[in-house]
Amino acid sequence: RVVFVARGDVFSAPVEKGVTRNLTRSSRYHDKGARWSPDGRKIAFLSDISGEEELYLINQDGSGKPERITTGGAAYRFAPEWAPDGKRLAFADKEGRIWVVTLADRKQVQVADERNGATTDYVWSPGGGYLAYSLSEPSGQRSIWIWSAADGKARRVTGEMFSEYNPGWDPKGNYLYFLSPREY
Repeated sequence: RVVFVARGDVFSAPVEKGVTRNLTRSSRYHDKGARWSPDGRKIAFLSDISGEEELYLINQDGSGKPERITTGGAAYRFAPEWAPDGKRLAFADKEGRIWVVTLADRKQVQVADERNGATTDYVWSPGGGYLAYSLSEPSGQRSIWIWSAADGKARRVTGEMFSEYNPGWDPKGNYLYFLSPREY
């Protein structure tokens, strides 16, 4: 199946044959940014059902009601990204903050704060223990940072001389790739 958002609702449709499901049936609200969970059982999405933009989960088969995961959403939020282990979700807001929410206890942690507006290039490591992203430096360049779920600390892993952005992990999580225009 595939998941998509149309006219403010989250839909699940078969790849070939079957029934398309309107999972949210919420024409009064704006649902967006739908993402499958790694195990395929849940779909995370953003919605303003509560009056503020919050993160929700819903069963992929359409059973049950959406479950609100976050609170305090005062800013426009960007599509969530599941950790591959399914234990956490990362998302960003228009204020430049990157957040991680742990699903077991609904604990929400701010892991980064982009001083020059929004950032959307955050990506989980294959094991789900690290989140890589880029942030602006005072020099105007961007650097790659990695946040660790184990200790909750962020570390810059590239320098300030060049602009580095759009990180991506290799399938085993041993290497981190990124884009960087380099010239002297």
